[in-house]
Amino acid sequence: MKTILYFTGILSLFFLFSCSDKANENALNKEASLPDAMLDNVSGLQVINSSINNKTHTTSLLYGNQMAIERIKTNSFHHQKGEKLVCITWHQKSDPNWIGAIIPGKLVSLEILESNVEKERLIYKKYEGNKMELQKDTLGNAYRISLLLQQKKEIVPQL
Repeated sequence: MKTILYFTGILSLFFLFSCSDKANENALNKEASLPDAMLDNVSGLQVINSSINNKTHTTSLLYGNQMAIERIKTNSFHHQKGEKLVCITWHQKSDPNWIGAIIPGKLVSLEILESNVEKERLIYKKYEGNKMELQKDTLGNAYRISLLLQQKKEIVPQL
């Protein structure tokens, strides 16, 4: 009887030590995380809407401050002084934890559109790549600015 208890105890210890906690390794999607230097650009902003582009396999989130949200609620295309919009785009990838699920992958770009308080003009910046380098090419910026200003707020049911 003692041998059976010892054998069961040893077998239980083998099972206990052979288990590993791999869930914690994949719990945080570090690949989709913003660099620490870019976190200040989205702090204090609210999500306005999200979009998925199946042709380019990207996912985007549009953030804005309270002034931008108020303008969007009134369906106005004219920006206000102090307004800020931030659009973050990621490549899509398969979720390793759920079959068939798609999650954000590598960071593609971060776009910032701010209305200057002193002067009535828009300041547009686009950061691209893994290192989030400021894009120097201004071709297509007017088109991106108009797209960002035309965005609508997502309708979310109230609980």
